[in-house]
Amino acid sequence: MNKTQPRIETLFKEVLRQTLHSAVALFILPLRWLGFEYALIFSVAAFFWNLLVMPRLFAETLRYEEKKQGFSRGMLVYPITIFVLGLGFPLPVLASAWAVLSVSDGLATLAGLIFAGKPLPWNKNKSWIGFFAFFISATIFGLLAFIWTKVNLEGSSLNWFLCQSLSKFREISPALLFLYISLSSLCASIVESLPISKIDDNITAPLAYATMLTALVYFSPS
Repeated sequence: MNKTQPRIETLFKEVLRQTLHSAVALFILPLRWLGFEYALIFSVAAFFWNLLVMPRLFAETLRYEEKKQGFSRGMLVYPITIFVLGLGFPLPVLASAWAVLSVSDGLATLAGLIFAGKPLPWNKNKSWIGFFAFFISATIFGLLAFIWTKVNLEGSSLNWFLCQSLSKFREISPALLFLYISLSSLCASIVESLPISKIDDNITAPLAYATMLTALVYFSPS
């Protein structure tokens, strides 16, 4: 980010960027009726859109260093993450992690930028406000996305559809589901806040969330 920019201009650009980032969550809605193939097709289309179109039509959403290289690494990692989620996880987990990727990351960034607050002990570039904004929004929107798409479990990728483990996701109680999503959201919040610059948190946080949620449901008591 160009530190010489006035704060109000920087804030406006970041709000626009994160609004677009979060708005992609609307594409989760068709997963109630469409299978994992939809997520794969969307992710491929989104990758080339973010690579070729976004830098031209929405150049104002790019940060200073992204403008110099002509694209945003985070915007390219975003659809790659959705592709991996679509192939590797049951459909409700895909939808839930997609919601975390879209909404929680954006809200955490904006909360930290607008309200600042005390920095995290393990990462001075992240704040407690951003941490809790991520955790709370991940729990809420992750739960809503899971419930919304749970009726379409049969739309999961073949490696899940052909095994009996999907019944675990169908039969889980609301209380356990809330607990597991809360724990997975906490895990994703911690991963997102780690001072790791070489790996984009657009992939680490949602994959940590999806992996933990899947494991908790799969190994939950019957």
